[in-house]
Amino acid sequence: MDKPVLRLGRVLFLALGLGLLPGAGSASEFTLGGFVRLDTFWDSTQVNNNLTQFINRDNDPNFQHGRVKFSPQVSRMWFLIKGPKIWGAETSGYIEWDYDDVGNVNLASGGLPFSVHKSRLALRHAFFRLNWPETELFMGQYFGLLTEEFPEVANAGAQSTGGNIYFREPQIRLTQKFLDAWTASVSISEPMNGATGTALVPDQQANGNPFTGESSETPRVTARLKYEKDLWGKGPYMGVPRAFAARLAGSFQRSRFRSFTGAGRIFGEANYTGVNVTQRDQQYLNQWVAQGSVFVPIIPTYTKDLSRTMALLTQWYVGAGMDFTAEDVPANASYLSLIDGTLVGDRQLLKRYGGFVELQYYFTNEWYINADWGINRAFDLNRGNWAGTSTSADPVKNNQQYYLTLWYRPIQALKFGLEYVYVRSDYFQNVQQGSQTSSVGEDHRLVFTAFFFF
Repeated sequence: MDKPVLRLGRVLFLALGLGLLPGAGSASEFTLGGFVRLDTFWDSTQVNNNLTQFINRDNDPNFQHGRVKFSPQVSRMWFLIKGPKIWGAETSGYIEWDYDDVGNVNLASGGLPFSVHKSRLALRHAFFRLNWPETELFMGQYFGLLTEEFPEVANAGAQSTGGNIYFREPQIRLTQKFLDAWTASVSISEPMNGATGTALVPDQQANGNPFTGESSETPRVTARLKYEKDLWGKGPYMGVPRAFAARLAGSFQRSRFRSFTGAGRIFGEANYTGVNVTQRDQQYLNQWVAQGSVFVPIIPTYTKDLSRTMALLTQWYVGAGMDFTAEDVPANASYLSLIDGTLVGDRQLLKRYGGFVELQYYFTNEWYINADWGINRAFDLNRGNWAGTSTSADPVKNNQQYYLTLWYRPIQALKFGLEYVYVRSDYFQNVQQGSQTSSVGEDHRLVFTAFFFF
C-alpha cells in the first residue's frame, strides 16, 4: 500500500474516532496547550516543593539539614474548546491537568508518598462558560474570585501561606461589566477547608476525627468588585502591559463543627502538654475573609514594549478560620476556649491577616527582575485559654516569605528563572528538642526553573 493511501486511511480513522466521541461534532475548535517545566532547588531544611507549609523549628535535627531536589511535576497541559453560539452567547470549555497529585501514589505498587517521580494526573481546572458582550456565566472548577493576582516568582507555590490566597474551587459564577471600567462578580462554590478539603470518611465518628469535623451544608459565597482603566499608561504584569487596577472582594462560609472528644494539647512553658479535650457540642461558625488589591504602573509604557518599565502589585486580607482559603491548615485554624478551668470548651476560629507586595522592573523585553515579600499573621488569640483540638495542633503566629527573582525570556516559548527565597515561621509555642528550645523555623532556598511553552 503506497503512502498517500496510508495517509488517507489515518485521516479517515481519526475522523471516525472523533465522530464517536459524545458531542464532538458540536464543538467548532480544539486547542491544545501547556508547558513543560523543570524545577531545581536547594533547601536549607526539609520543605515541600511548593513551599505551601510552615517551616519546622530550627532545633529539630530531622529537618535542619540541606537537600537538593529536581522536579518536573508542575508541568501541565490543557484543552480549550470553542463551541457554537447559543442565546447570543459565545460558548467555550477548558480542561487543565498537571502531575502534582503526589498524595495518591499507590504504596502497594512500590511508590513513595510525595515522590515527584511517581506523580499522578491531577485535575486543576475544568469549566465551561457562556460569554455575552458584557456578561459571563461560568460553571466548573477554577481559581476562586479571591485568586486573581499572582506574584511572578519561580517557586511553584506562589506565596501560599505567605500572603497570597491561592485556591481552586468548583463554582458557579456570574460576572457583569458596567460603566466601561467596572466589573462585578459573584459566585457560589463548594465549602472546603484546606487545599483540597477535609471531608470526613463516611463511617468516621466525631470523636475519631483528628481535625475540625467540618461538614458544611450551605455553599460558600464570594463577591468581587474590580476597577481597571488605563489612566497614565500600563505597567508590566506576567509579561504583558496592564493598566491600573483595584479590587475589593469577600468570601463567607458557614461551617458546622462536630462535637469532639479526644487527644489535644495545651500551652506549657517549653513544651505542649498532652491532654484530653472536649468540644461540648456541635457548633456553627462563620469562616470569612475580606480582601483588597491594587496594581500600579510606576514607570509606564504606552506601547507593547516593556523595556525600562516598573510596576507595583500588592494584596491584603483579614479573616477568620483561614484554612478555608488555604492560608492555614485545618488542625490549626480553630481552637477551644476552655470553660472555668476545665478541659471542655467552645470552638473559636483563629483570626489572621496577611498579604504580599511585589515590585517588578524590566531591563529589556527579555530580562527582568522582581522582589516579593509576603506575610501571614495570627492575632486576637488568648493563649492562656487555648487548647488544640488534635495532637498535631501547632499554630503559627507569623509566617513570612521573601523572594528575589531574575527572569530571562528570550522567546515566547522559553522562560528561565533564578531565585533566592527566605522563609520564616514563628510559632506561638516554644518546643524543646534535646537541650535546645525554639519557636522559630527558617528556610533558605535557591531555585532554578525552566519552561517550554507550547
